[in-house]
Amino acid sequence: MNNISRPSSLNIISPLWLLAFAGSGLFYIALRDFIPQHAGWFFKIIPIVLLLQLALTKAHGKTRSLLAVGLVLSGIGDVLLALEGLFVPGLGAFLLAQVVYTALFLTQFRWRISRLPWAALIVAYALACSLFIIPETGGMKAVTTAYMIAISLMAISAGFRADKNFLWVAVGALIFMVSDTLIAINLFVAPFDYSNVAIMATYYAAQGLICVGIVRHGCLEKT
Repeated sequence: MNNISRPSSLNIISPLWLLAFAGSGLFYIALRDFIPQHAGWFFKIIPIVLLLQLALTKAHGKTRSLLAVGLVLSGIGDVLLALEGLFVPGLGAFLLAQVVYTALFLTQFRWRISRLPWAALIVAYALACSLFIIPETGGMKAVTTAYMIAISLMAISAGFRADKNFLWVAVGALIFMVSDTLIAINLFVAPFDYSNVAIMATYYAAQGLICVGIVRHGCLEKT
């Protein structure tokens, strides 16, 4: 009789790694205004570097390659957005990251009619945000529309992965949309208090859920 138990999430993801990821994210969020501008990008990407390390050491094959590329592009986007005057290149890097994440999720795609409400939720959210934000974006309407389409496809594909615990990654994708919506509202519609806290907290949570969910699924599949 086989008494080998399946590994839990804590067996797959080290508590020390989780502490480092959460701590570095909280450090940047709490002290962002006190970090010299020329050094801000370094502290901003530490959580993403930790996610990249997790992907490279725990994921395998095509999943590892695509997840790593998505995280690298996200890190590049983080750096560009932290530097003055590079918003459009930063947005471009994140758009490419969304395309790579979509490609990754589609490699694990499985059609299930029960997941259609998830797709409907994403479409409804994207349409509501687009009607609210895009008219306020001036000369960037085409760019923001393309990005909204890309991130919506990423979130929809996350909900159709062949994973019984698909919500780890799917919720991460939805939170990613929320984070980018907050950026757009703060930039184009109306700046709001504590926007940086809200944006970065949701961003790190989104990337963490996506990466850990993908790694967890891959590790459990191999057992």
